[in-house]
Amino acid sequence: MHGVRARRHSAVTDWNAVWMAMRGRQRATPGFLTGEEFFGRQENVDRYLRQLDEQYGGYAGRQVASMAIPYGAAVLDIGAGPGTLAVPLAQRGCRVTAVEPSAPMRRALQDYADRAGVTVHLVCEPWEQVDLTELGGPFDFVVASFSLMMIDLRAALAKMHAVCRGRVHLFHPLTPPGGRTVERALWPLIHGSEYPPEPMADCVWNILYQMGIIASLTAEFDPRHHRFGDIDMAVDEFRDRLNCPRVSRDRLRSALDDLLTHDPDGVCRLDRSTWNAAIQWDTRGQPIGEGCEARA
Repeated sequence: MHGVRARRHSAVTDWNAVWMAMRGRQRATPGFLTGEEFFGRQENVDRYLRQLDEQYGGYAGRQVASMAIPYGAAVLDIGAGPGTLAVPLAQRGCRVTAVEPSAPMRRALQDYADRAGVTVHLVCEPWEQVDLTELGGPFDFVVASFSLMMIDLRAALAKMHAVCRGRVHLFHPLTPPGGRTVERALWPLIHGSEYPPEPMADCVWNILYQMGIIASLTAEFDPRHHRFGDIDMAVDEFRDRLNCPRVSRDRLRSALDDLLTHDPDGVCRLDRSTWNAAIQWDTRGQPIGEGCEARA
């Protein structure tokens, strides 16, 4: 009997190891930029802000509504970006602390908060480096929206759980965005290697399960289209997204021409439709323990 149990245990997938391996492959891929590196560039943040309302405005509103965070709650927003959720939550009377390592993103968040007439406390370090004893918690709610870029996700989730006395809300892709077709098609031509896939929300849920945390997962289809005024605007963006400043514009324009949809008025479109997941759990009554055998 002991031998049977040992064999069963050895066959269990370690989902945090899966996550770490995928994130590690990403960082080892030629030309790949981490989120912190990509959004550390002012031009990428400026472009993101120009596209924010068109691409994310409606979804951000649904996120805020779905979390049902009450007035006066203490909220920690990890990877807050330009304040897409932090500022609306502050406008609802929440006391918001935002963790954001990118200096251009912090400037955008501060500008947004100033225009909205609210205060958001900023923490400038990556979540992995934040000292919980200096953070000012515990918090009623912890939020991380499309910001789970950490190598060791189990450790990052354990910190979120430890600093929260209420609910944790995570938002993460459940399927790769449609726009990944561009990266997958062009990365080998530009960098000589395959574009590395990213771990999806099923991996996040399984890591939590193996930590002994039972979380809910709600899937939502996001029918999003990315519009470019013309092909040259698409070239400008993808030179940055693909990290290929030395590739000729003509070569990139020719490649993108076949991957984008062209409207009669010259507008180019990229279908970025995807399924997103909202994962949440209540930290009360759920101490991190030995965990369970996650489902494959």
